[in-house]
Amino acid sequence: MRTCQCEFCRRVGAVNISDPDGEVVIDARAEDVLRYRFALQTADFLICKSCGVYIAAATGAGDNIRSTLNVAGLGMKEFAGVAEAPMDYGAETAAARIERRNAKWTPTRFTDKDLNSSNFGPH
Repeated sequence: MRTCQCEFCRRVGAVNISDPDGEVVIDARAEDVLRYRFALQTADFLICKSCGVYIAAATGAGDNIRSTLNVAGLGMKEFAGVAEAPMDYGAETAAARIERRNAKWTPTRFTDKDLNSSNFGPH
Protein backbone atom coordinates (compact mmCIF):
# COMPACT_ATOMS: atom_id res chain seq x y z
CA MET A 1 0.00 0.00 0.00
CA ARG A 2 1.20 3.45 -0.88
CA THR A 3 0.67 6.94 0.44
CA CYS A 4 1.41 9.37 -2.37
CA GLN A 5 2.89 12.57 -1.01
CA CYS A 6 1.24 14.97 -3.48
CA GLU A 7 -1.00 17.70 -2.10
CA PHE A 8 -4.22 16.09 -3.38
CA CYS A 9 -3.53 12.67 -1.82
CA ARG A 10 -2.38 14.12 1.50
CA ARG A 11 -5.42 16.40 1.67
CA VAL A 12 -7.85 13.48 1.20
CA GLY A 13 -5.85 10.98 3.29
CA ALA A 14 -5.48 8.56 0.38
CA VAL A 15 -3.92 5.13 0.87
CA ASN A 16 -3.75 3.39 -2.49
CA ILE A 17 -3.29 -0.19 -3.55
CA SER A 18 -2.90 -1.90 -6.92
CA ASP A 19 -2.02 -5.33 -8.27
CA PRO A 20 -0.84 -5.59 -11.89
CA ASP A 21 -1.62 -9.33 -11.83
CA GLY A 22 -5.16 -8.86 -10.51
CA GLU A 23 -8.35 -7.35 -11.83
CA VAL A 24 -10.79 -4.89 -10.31
CA VAL A 25 -14.37 -4.20 -11.28
CA ILE A 26 -15.61 -0.77 -10.25
CA ASP A 27 -19.38 -0.71 -9.77
CA ALA A 28 -20.26 2.94 -10.31
CA ARG A 29 -22.55 4.84 -12.65
CA ALA A 30 -20.95 7.49 -14.86
CA GLU A 31 -23.42 10.14 -13.66
CA ASP A 32 -22.39 9.49 -10.03
CA VAL A 33 -18.66 9.99 -10.60
CA LEU A 34 -16.74 13.24 -10.96
CA ARG A 35 -13.56 12.86 -13.00
CA TYR A 36 -10.77 15.14 -11.75
CA ARG A 37 -7.54 15.53 -13.72
CA PHE A 38 -4.64 17.67 -12.48
CA ALA A 39 -0.86 18.16 -12.59
CA LEU A 40 0.53 16.08 -15.49
CA GLN A 41 -3.04 15.09 -16.55
CA THR A 42 -2.06 11.42 -16.92
CA ALA A 43 -5.04 9.90 -15.06
CA ASP A 44 -8.57 10.70 -13.99
CA PHE A 45 -9.19 10.72 -10.26
CA LEU A 46 -12.69 9.41 -9.64
CA ILE A 47 -14.66 11.20 -6.94
CA CYS A 48 -18.10 10.13 -5.69
CA LYS A 49 -20.53 13.00 -6.45
CA SER A 50 -22.71 11.99 -3.50
CA CYS A 51 -20.19 11.81 -0.64
CA GLY A 52 -17.04 13.41 -2.09
CA VAL A 53 -14.78 10.40 -1.47
CA TYR A 54 -11.83 9.84 -3.80
CA ILE A 55 -12.51 6.28 -5.01
CA ALA A 56 -9.76 5.47 -7.49
CA ALA A 57 -7.52 6.87 -10.19
CA ALA A 58 -7.76 5.42 -13.69
CA THR A 59 -5.74 5.64 -16.88
CA GLY A 60 -6.08 4.05 -20.30
CA ALA A 61 -9.02 3.19 -22.53
CA GLY A 62 -11.18 0.28 -23.67
CA ASP A 63 -9.64 -3.06 -22.73
CA ASN A 64 -6.53 -1.35 -21.35
CA ILE A 65 -7.87 0.60 -18.37
CA ARG A 66 -5.75 0.38 -15.23
CA SER A 67 -6.46 1.82 -11.80
CA THR A 68 -5.35 2.18 -8.23
CA LEU A 69 -7.93 2.05 -5.42
CA ASN A 70 -8.04 4.34 -2.40
CA VAL A 71 -8.57 1.74 0.34
CA ALA A 72 -8.79 4.43 3.03
CA GLY A 73 -11.55 6.35 1.26
CA LEU A 74 -13.45 3.17 0.42
CA GLY A 75 -13.20 1.93 4.02
CA MET A 76 -11.69 -1.41 2.99
CA LYS A 77 -11.08 -2.86 6.45
CA GLU A 78 -9.25 -5.89 5.02
CA PHE A 79 -6.21 -3.64 4.63
CA ALA A 80 -6.25 -2.11 8.13
CA GLY A 81 -2.85 -2.44 9.75
CA VAL A 82 -0.99 -3.21 6.51
CA ALA A 83 2.22 -1.19 6.28
CA GLU A 84 2.02 1.90 4.09
CA ALA A 85 4.98 3.10 2.01
CA PRO A 86 5.20 6.86 1.41
CA MET A 87 5.85 7.56 -2.28
CA ASP A 88 6.95 10.78 -3.98
CA TYR A 89 6.30 10.85 -7.72
CA GLY A 90 6.90 14.60 -8.11
CA ALA A 91 10.03 14.24 -10.26
CA GLU A 92 8.44 11.89 -12.82
CA THR A 93 7.92 12.99 -16.40
CA ALA A 94 4.50 12.38 -17.94
CA ALA A 95 5.94 9.51 -20.02
CA ALA A 96 7.57 7.87 -16.98
CA ARG A 97 4.38 8.24 -14.97
CA ILE A 98 2.27 6.58 -17.67
CA GLU A 99 4.82 3.77 -18.01
CA ARG A 100 4.86 3.15 -14.23
CA ARG A 101 1.09 3.14 -14.01
CA ASN A 102 0.75 0.72 -16.94
CA ALA A 103 3.24 -1.60 -15.23
CA LYS A 104 1.98 -1.31 -11.62
CA TRP A 105 -1.71 -0.47 -11.63
CA THR A 106 -4.53 -3.04 -11.70
CA PRO A 107 -6.35 -4.03 -14.91
CA THR A 108 -9.81 -2.50 -14.51
CA ARG A 109 -13.28 -2.60 -15.92
CA PHE A 110 -16.43 -0.75 -14.97
CA THR A 111 -19.97 -2.07 -14.70
CA ASP A 112 -21.21 1.12 -16.39
CA LYS A 113 -20.75 0.85 -20.16
CA ASP A 114 -20.16 4.61 -20.47
CA LEU A 115 -17.28 4.48 -17.99
CA ASN A 116 -15.96 1.24 -19.47
CA SER A 117 -15.70 2.83 -22.93
CA SER A 118 -14.13 6.06 -21.64
CA ASN A 119 -10.65 7.43 -22.09
CA PHE A 120 -8.90 8.10 -18.80
CA GLY A 121 -5.95 10.46 -19.07
CA PRO A 122 -3.64 10.21 -22.07
CA HIS A 123 -2.80 6.68 -23.17
